[in-house]
Amino acid sequence: MIILIFGSGIPTAEKPQAKRIYLLSHKEGASEDERNGWPAYKEYLRSTSILFPIPRALYRPLPTFVKRWALLDLPIFQFNEETEGPKALEESRRQ
Repeated sequence: MIILIFGSGIPTAEKPQAKRIYLLSHKEGASEDERNGWPAYKEYLRSTSILFPIPRALYRPLPTFVKRWALLDLPIFQFNEETEGPKALEESRRQ
């Protein structure tokens, strides 16, 4: 299980992908599709397990506690828009 979580690359790809979508939806001059990308991606994350293939209808209503501890959707794999979003936007503006 440890190899699956830290060695497969799937969970570690989640955070950079979320950051990319967040920045794309918050850039100046973003199209309507780009602006809608972040809310749509958050909805996708709420209904999709990172590691285990579980039908969305079963995964979505599960409590966060079950998602994190039984299904290993840990916060280290998730982009937090409240804490990491402003930093990501600032980095993006500097480039």
